[in-house]
Amino acid sequence: MPSPTDFSRSREVQFLNREESRFPHLQRLSLDFSFQVLEIALTSKPEKHFALVTDDYRSTELESITPHFSTLAELNEYVGDNMIDILHDYLFGFVEEDIQMAKSYA
Repeated sequence: MPSPTDFSRSREVQFLNREESRFPHLQRLSLDFSFQVLEIALTSKPEKHFALVTDDYRSTELESITPHFSTLAELNEYVGDNMIDILHDYLFGFVEEDIQMAKSYA
């Protein structure tokens, strides 16, 4: 998982058209719940990774709420499989166990 300073080298992936999205789960969380999908450029590796973060990722010390994936398709599949847990944590608060579980998955 990246530290918050790694997010400064990231760019937000935008979802603009609901009808043409190849990543419906990511688009739904981005448009309906104000999550952000980041393309993260890690300093230690030349390849880029994708992760889901909350909209306030620049101002909080939290890490990404999903593990890093090498493609948007993999992240979309993970989010689809875990959407209930992600939304529960977002609406009712993240607990340390969830963050540790996400770290162990990466």
